Amino acid sequence: MSRTAFYSGLALILPVSFCVSPAAHAAGEVFLAADVHASSEPVSVSDMIHGWDDGFTRGEYAYADLRLSSGVRYDDWQLSAEKRWYYYFTFSKDMSEFYYNMEHDLTSDKELNLKLDVKSFRADGIRLAKLFSVPDWQFQPSLALYKVDQYQFGSLDGVSLAGSGASASATLDYHFDEDKILEYPVSDSQGYGTSLDLNLAYTGFTDWTLRFGAGDVLNRWYFNDAGFTMGCINVGSSAGITCASSGSASGRAGQSDYDDRIPMTLTASAQLMSQHLLFSAYRHDEYQRLSAEKGWQTPVGLMALSVHSTRQLGLHWRSAWHNLSLITDDNRLSHARDLQINLGVNFHWR
Repeated sequence: MSRTAFYSGLALILPVSFCVSPAAHAAGEVFLAADVHASSEPVSVSDMIHGWDDGFTRGEYAYADLRLSSGVRYDDWQLSAEKRWYYYFTFSKDMSEFYYNMEHDLTSDKELNLKLDVKSFRADGIRLAKLFSVPDWQFQPSLALYKVDQYQFGSLDGVSLAGSGASASATLDYHFDEDKILEYPVSDSQGYGTSLDLNLAYTGFTDWTLRFGAGDVLNRWYFNDAGFTMGCINVGSSAGITCASSGSASGRAGQSDYDDRIPMTLTASAQLMSQHLLFSAYRHDEYQRLSAEKGWQTPVGLMALSVHSTRQLGLHWRSAWHNLSLITDDNRLSHARDLQINLGVNFHWR
């Protein structure tokens, strides 16, 4: 899946989607939910769609996870349908510079070591969750089964010589439903995934609630007859530095079964209920964030402001039936490098 397709899907979904508000004490509820978390070190999230333009910084990752779901909760059970877009690139700072130079016809005056690891997919799934409660503790495992229709998994390791512009030599290990690099044709390829989330809450203190979460703590993604390319790519004057081939590419290409994993997401929070204070931490592999939030109860619900170690500010509006959050590092959303949006609505019955 290309980054353009991923963020185009994000743009289409956000205006009409919602995310779950805090759990309510009702026998049952229907909910709509959207959770978007995006972060890009080299350029803004918008530039990940339209091209690496102004404001480039040598970086090491780009990450986004978008989930759109609708479902029902009844007592301690939850069943939902889910669409998910997942996008995670890690790369050397030299790789980000090489890509920027390539898009702007620039040349580096030093040798660049190129390293890139890609994990991305688009999937439809169904999720089942069960809440277990004992005095002072709540525990909720959540299991999702996915069908994947677009995916890109792979790694690249190479070099670009000083003054060589877009010339490079690299070894490639790449698995895909559509070849974005060499355009190798692929017949129908089916993908499937499983993922387990775990959430734990402790309410034994007088006024504090502690929560811990592990998303994708166990996960596996299987692809039948995945397209693959493994070998050497040489372009221009740098050919032969990493691998020996005088042509543009050498190695093996074809289709075979493939499986992989994605990194887990860890969360932790401490909430002082009487003061509407919340302290939290979020980590997805290279991406890490610490946060603090202060809320005020109003006639129309809880209003809150938050600050984050990623230089983000957040605005939040919550009630028993809805949730709205916007967290960004730039009030011009097209310039934001770190962006989180949550929108949601719940319909309760007893």
